[in-house]
Amino acid sequence: MLQSREANSHWRHSWSALLLAAPLSISAWALAVDQAVSSLPDLPHIVYEQFPPSLHDQLERAYNAVKANPNDATLNGDLGMVLQAHKPADSAAEICYRRAHLLDQSTLSWGYYLGLVLASEGKFEEAEVALRDASRIDPKYLPARLNLGECLLASGKWREAGEVFEVLVRENPDSPHAHYGLARVKSVRNDLNGAADSYRKACELFPSFGAAHYGLARVYERLKDQKRSQEELKLYDSTRGLAPALKDELLAKVAALNASPMDELRQAESLTEQGKISEAAVEYERALASNPQLEKAHVHLIFLYGRLGQAAKAEEHFQAGVLLDPNDPECYFNHGLLLASEERYSEAEQAFRKALETNPHYPESHTNLGYMLEGQGKLSEAVAEYERAITDAPDDPEAHFALGRIAVNRDNYAEGIQQFLICLRAEKGGNRPAYLYALGAAYARSGDRNNALQYLRQAREGAAALGQSKLEEAIQDDLKRLEEEAGPK
Repeated sequence: MLQSREANSHWRHSWSALLLAAPLSISAWALAVDQAVSSLPDLPHIVYEQFPPSLHDQLERAYNAVKANPNDATLNGDLGMVLQAHKPADSAAEICYRRAHLLDQSTLSWGYYLGLVLASEGKFEEAEVALRDASRIDPKYLPARLNLGECLLASGKWREAGEVFEVLVRENPDSPHAHYGLARVKSVRNDLNGAADSYRKACELFPSFGAAHYGLARVYERLKDQKRSQEELKLYDSTRGLAPALKDELLAKVAALNASPMDELRQAESLTEQGKISEAAVEYERALASNPQLEKAHVHLIFLYGRLGQAAKAEEHFQAGVLLDPNDPECYFNHGLLLASEERYSEAEQAFRKALETNPHYPESHTNLGYMLEGQGKLSEAVAEYERAITDAPDDPEAHFALGRIAVNRDNYAEGIQQFLICLRAEKGGNRPAYLYALGAAYARSGDRNNALQYLRQAREGAAALGQSKLEEAIQDDLKRLEEEAGPK
């Protein structure tokens, strides 16, 4: 079992007190070591089938070394590095790093790696704790402090994020990453002129910084400077996906463990997670050029080419994937997404049903089948599919959102609000502003104006921070109407 963050925090504070007590007696030192050992989470269970066969021997050696010396921080951390190298968001790597960090709180790498893994899993508040530890161990290690700022932004802690990035800009004036982070904070705070200055500085330091050009375009748009906004959007189009390199020696050590014949697949997975769809497709195609029997590469390309609007290529990879493994539910699921994007809803419905035939416990297939049924007006059948999705994945935000939307449309506001609140507890990513928007709208329709205003304002801030301009505009229109109805305070 993993410890709670509160328990870890209590242990850290006790440990700090012991270190500061001078001189530390042998008995007190032994007690501190005993406390560390007793606080360790159990060693993770590693599912070797989730990793390439070529990696099994290396993993087994590293795991057996930890089993033989469970209180060796370096061995625990080394196992975590192997796991993280091949699966960046891996719970087993998280446990290994927790153990290493508890056993050795003076080594930068264990706290830093733990923070990165937690962030990749969407556990931003826990990642914040680990990255603060890493930053205290070595305040000069820029990647740890930049990642801390990113976690604070992802958690909506704008004030704390601003404090981190302001210090980074003062101490590292040549860092485009620091200026970019500060610009995002200023944008959310509606300090538009300040945000423009910071975005411009980031672009001066790295002229091909695509995300900074896009952020600057959005700020100019909010400042009603359409000419400059369009200029920055053109620059964004030519620099999309490009960003300045960040020298991260610790992360480079993890990446070095990932050199294998499967590099293209792992690189493709990483690019997909970053939203670099076309680049990911190129990497999967390279992997298939070396080995056309890589069924999973075909499966992922169904999805990627569907996103890219290249339906013919997506269909080719579906046919190839089905031939290699006719019982892979993901193959049918991705094909269903492709068909739905082409408005071939009846065929998409059959694809999702086929995915469920091969794996009845596939929550995403239940949810998307529900969408198809709802589109045909079969609400009771759609609700049943959404509920099946929740049975398999109780925190599935999309299924709860669908149920909430249906409840609100039936004027059952209390049920809809409850479902939207569950969405927000489960969703930490890009859909969060939309869920906040839905919750605010539900409160407005129920007559609860105060809660409506609160959540709509949060939704607007979240959409602005993520660059979701159309959603931000829609929220602003509804918020303006609601504020006008409320009248002066």
